[in-house]
Amino acid sequence: MTRTSRKNFKSTKRSYRHSPKNNQTEWLYGILPVQQALLQQKRTIGHLYLKQDSHSSERLLALEHIAKKANVPISWKPRRELDTMFPNVLHQGAILECGPLPYVEESWLTQTDSESGIFVALDQIEDPQNIGAIIRSCGFFNVAGLIVHQEHFPGLTAAVSKTSAGVAESFPVIAVKNLSRFLKEQKKNGFWVVGMDMEAEQSMHSFTLDRALILVVGNEGKGLRPLVRATCDWLVSIPGNPQVESLNVSNAAAIALYQLTLRGSENTRNTE
Repeated sequence: MTRTSRKNFKSTKRSYRHSPKNNQTEWLYGILPVQQALLQQKRTIGHLYLKQDSHSSERLLALEHIAKKANVPISWKPRRELDTMFPNVLHQGAILECGPLPYVEESWLTQTDSESGIFVALDQIEDPQNIGAIIRSCGFFNVAGLIVHQEHFPGLTAAVSKTSAGVAESFPVIAVKNLSRFLKEQKKNGFWVVGMDMEAEQSMHSFTLDRALILVVGNEGKGLRPLVRATCDWLVSIPGNPQVESLNVSNAAAIALYQLTLRGSENTRNTE
């Protein structure tokens, strides 16, 4: 371990980069995603639709107050009409017309101030439910940011935001064109790159967190691609019952983040 540690990050304001679909209208649904979108104001906000008897729900009433304070136009619709407008989604009586969620600029990663020093990179994970669950875990474990492959990512969609319980509305996400090249550049900046691989001999439990790192999580079915895998400083696995093939990718990411957070806390106590 001879690479220079990156314990001191520079604090800076985030610079956002909108997706090529910046002019596209999106429909955000669910109380927490809509609430966070209204509070964070990272999206272009259009129109809020609430179910007609919203006064009977404290959470919907809170949304109404937030929207009015932000001068967002509101329409009240019967629940049945909202169900017809947006079938097969759990909208909870709240739907927001808005613009796409922007990405953070790449340069932000080396300038940000992070307590954990942990970033997560997704290698072509494409299922919105898994992505949303991973973002929620990242928020819970105080991860600094998420890195995704620009061309093999479904986007920060409404489904991602809903599954993340609204965390996606405030969580920094960087989209890169070439993940393996990006990881190599960050290694030069002092990051360790750690890949998750269920066949790896080194256990996640034995890994020592001694500097800023990027945890790389592979595709749901194929795992890490060869070039990304070769870029990793270490490959680690989560020990478990060998009769069970593997964990869901979002569950595996959550366990790994818990373990890294635990290791980071132990290191902090040992240096005090």
